[in-house]
Amino acid sequence: MNGPSSKGVRLCLALAFVLAACGGRTEEEARKAEITSVMARADEPLLRARPRLCEGKYARMAASAYDFYRGTVPLSLHDFRGNNFGFGASAYAIAGPLVPALGDPHPENFGALLAADGTLALEPNDFDSADFAPYLWDVRRLVAGMALAARLTNADEPAAQAATAAASRDVARAAAEGYADAIAALAKGGPRERITEGGGDANLDDLFERSIEDRDARAELDELTTLDGKVRRLRRGVLDSEEPTGVYLDVPPAAYAALPSAIERYRGTLLEPPPSAFLTLLDAARELGSGVASWARVRVILLVRGPTDDPADDVVLELKELADSGLAGLYPPGVFYDGVAERVRLASRAAWARPDAEPFWGTTEWMGFVCQIKRESAGQKTLRTSRMREERGSPAALASLGRRLGGVVARAHAADPLGTSWAVADVAAVIGRDPAGFVAEQVDVGDRYAAQVIVDWRLFREALEERGPRLGVPMDLADTPPPDVRALYGDAHAP
Repeated sequence: MNGPSSKGVRLCLALAFVLAACGGRTEEEARKAEITSVMARADEPLLRARPRLCEGKYARMAASAYDFYRGTVPLSLHDFRGNNFGFGASAYAIAGPLVPALGDPHPENFGALLAADGTLALEPNDFDSADFAPYLWDVRRLVAGMALAARLTNADEPAAQAATAAASRDVARAAAEGYADAIAALAKGGPRERITEGGGDANLDDLFERSIEDRDARAELDELTTLDGKVRRLRRGVLDSEEPTGVYLDVPPAAYAALPSAIERYRGTLLEPPPSAFLTLLDAARELGSGVASWARVRVILLVRGPTDDPADDVVLELKELADSGLAGLYPPGVFYDGVAERVRLASRAAWARPDAEPFWGTTEWMGFVCQIKRESAGQKTLRTSRMREERGSPAALASLGRRLGGVVARAHAADPLGTSWAVADVAAVIGRDPAGFVAEQVDVGDRYAAQVIVDWRLFREALEERGPRLGVPMDLADTPPPDVRALYGDAHAP
């Protein structure tokens, strides 16, 4: 994506920021231009090649403050590097080594995963941004995410929302304490905890109860497929009237024909590969409208044969396009893995309590894309802030959840995905000099940043209104992808 058009985009965005910052504008106008510039630069390749999909991503981010936070890792990274709002500086930073970071450990990037033996456990379930990074990056994304959830929960009950918002610092404190306590225990050789039940935590109890019910019922087959005699097919169109942007469409013929070989390559990346017949492709559908940060990525739902020819044991998988983490190259040596696929495979299996936490989680290449394939099971529920209401949205419930998630992040940081010893002892030592001070600092930074996210969300919506649904990035027909790839984007390159 080089050339005059790309340079023009960068010059336009840089000029907008300078004018806003220096032309007698308010601080909010300068921040609005900063948000616009950072997000448009981060998304420029997608904005140019598949602008309609990026419009959908930005519309999703504009819909709620929490979805905005989910989509703004580039903005948080910009703030971390520049210490905007105190997000990057710390009395507890370490020069090195880096930790195997999850990359984006906000509360909705955790959920129940179904292990090889059929048991469920709370695990990180999104590794798009995973890479080696300073430990404080993950800590602050989590603490700020929990404080933000506290500020936003119970939106339909003003009194309850006010009470929980007032307790946002307590929720942030619990997440920071959970991390500090767990990293200290792990540094002393403590076990890597595998959380298999809620244990009285309102949100985790809800997560496991729903996951167990839908795991046992194989609910994804009823939700995502139809059965005509002994022939099962994936549904098409809108599957859930409450989520009208989520759509299943036919896969273009050339792309469909390339799926069996991609699935076979994926089979070879699994820890315990099933027989090839297990992964016989029965149907595939292009999925639109899923995720937030990854909204513009290619997704395909796969229906495969499973253990037998009986349609009752068919298996649903999800293929998703992967990209660089966004954290790569930020700190030397910059590149730790031999490619995107290896990064996601090794980071996930090391971060989980056991490598087979999701035995169908592997990678492949398809149509020129590096892709992840994983199980699409209704039993694998994700934590959702929309469910954190009433009892689950109380200050005590959110604090309990934050503490547990802090421990899961610490466990990931104590892993060694490349087979070497990493930074758990160094992190524990710097925190151990003053644990209370460490927690207090993270509370101040995380809660302040959560408040700024709500301001930034409003400014982002204003920017979309003023600059258009692509944040002012112009169309250029020279960026049109090849026909077989463009077909996967639907009408993505329409003017």
